[in-house]
Amino acid sequence: MIKAMVMLLALAVLTNGCSSANLLSQLTGNEWNVTSLLGKTLNPSDGLKGLPTINFTEDGKLFGSTGCNNFVGSFKLEGSSLSLDPGAITKMFCPDSPEQDFLTAVKQVTDFKMDGTALNLLNGSNPVISLLPKSK
Repeated sequence: MIKAMVMLLALAVLTNGCSSANLLSQLTGNEWNVTSLLGKTLNPSDGLKGLPTINFTEDGKLFGSTGCNNFVGSFKLEGSSLSLDPGAITKMFCPDSPEQDFLTAVKQVTDFKMDGTALNLLNGSNPVISLLPKSK
């Protein structure tokens, strides 16, 4: 009986580890272009300097662009919970940039969901940032 319980516990730990690795692999390996922030669609033809981007690395690093400035930070993935810290940010002035909305949205992320190739960063069940992989 104890042997069976130990085997079930080991299986549960291994399954949880595999699913965390699978979740991580969904985030990494792409440069993600932000398509909407806080419910507002971003359109590259709106005269913005650039759209925000996010890159996730396998070792928990986060980097990209706010649409104006570059950032280098970190993220934590625990189960399906996700938190982002943009960390260090360059300080150029860019009027008409989505930067403030981007930084506000990043602080609200608690989870994520894949929808086909789209990545939705969520606060609970509410999308705060929607992204698509950059075309290669």
